[in-house]
Amino acid sequence: MNTATSLPRTPASGTPGGTSSGPDIRLPQGGRILSTGLGFTEGPCTDGPGHLLVTSINRGSVYRIPLESGQEPELAFECGGGPNGLAVGPNGTIFVAQNGGTAMASKSQVPAKPSIQQWQNGNLTVALDTGVSAPSDCVIGPDGCLWFTDPADHEIFQRGAPGHLRSWNPATGELHTWLTELAFPNGIAFGPTGTELYLAETSLRTVTRYQMTDTGPEADGWMATIPHGHPDGIALDAAGWLWVAGSTGHNLMAFDPTGRMCHEIDFGPGVLVTSLCFGGPGLSRLYVTTPKGGTVLEIPALHPGLPLPVHRQRGGNIGSPDGGS
Repeated sequence: MNTATSLPRTPASGTPGGTSSGPDIRLPQGGRILSTGLGFTEGPCTDGPGHLLVTSINRGSVYRIPLESGQEPELAFECGGGPNGLAVGPNGTIFVAQNGGTAMASKSQVPAKPSIQQWQNGNLTVALDTGVSAPSDCVIGPDGCLWFTDPADHEIFQRGAPGHLRSWNPATGELHTWLTELAFPNGIAFGPTGTELYLAETSLRTVTRYQMTDTGPEADGWMATIPHGHPDGIALDAAGWLWVAGSTGHNLMAFDPTGRMCHEIDFGPGVLVTSLCFGGPGLSRLYVTTPKGGTVLEIPALHPGLPLPVHRQRGGNIGSPDGGS
């Protein structure tokens, strides 16, 4: 089993985020605050080359943020409850991993229970609301199904009730449970060939790699152990580095193909880092969410991002990210 080795923590350098108009967040060189005031931000995902979608868990809403400077975010739609992860399908449908307000109280008056929701042509519908507990992160897999993590609770500091990894087929409506007995399953991402699946277990402080077989995902012995914080959203870059949002560690970490932690960005005390995705020209930017100030950050990527499976099938849309929640 390959596990991460800890490197010394170094604070981000460059322009600090703490100004009269923004929260006190340390930014790496070239980074900037893209947006603030959006509540408990999570689930970043690009919506075409010029916009970013993020969820606001405590507001029960999804926001669309222009990537160009000087433009204000807008409410994309209100879905109620606690929207967490997002995935955009090949036809533009936005899928929402909806925890139903089980993670925290929602300010939205729109009723929502744990489910998979979909937003298409200006209409919000419930695609799946049976056989799930509290959907967290999601991604369209190489098979065209929506793969999502489904924790039974949100215990971070100790192992809680067992969670699951599931997939749902939008074409047939079939729901399949692949893994059980998971400790707060959270971030999820597919590797470059589509046969590798990376899965974060928040309370275990690990990310495990699985190989897709005829009988489902099987752990292949690769594991990254999180030295600082607890893993939340994850994403892969084109160099094979796995990027992990460290939540309670107020950090972003990268693990090389051997499982060694090779890079870390410390955003400063009190900055809960919930998720990330790649986007921008050539997938050259990392977009990072933190509920501190309801903030979305943009920082230069060390390597271009790995396109999501749905975009690889369409020829590698260069404006599409690989990310998670």
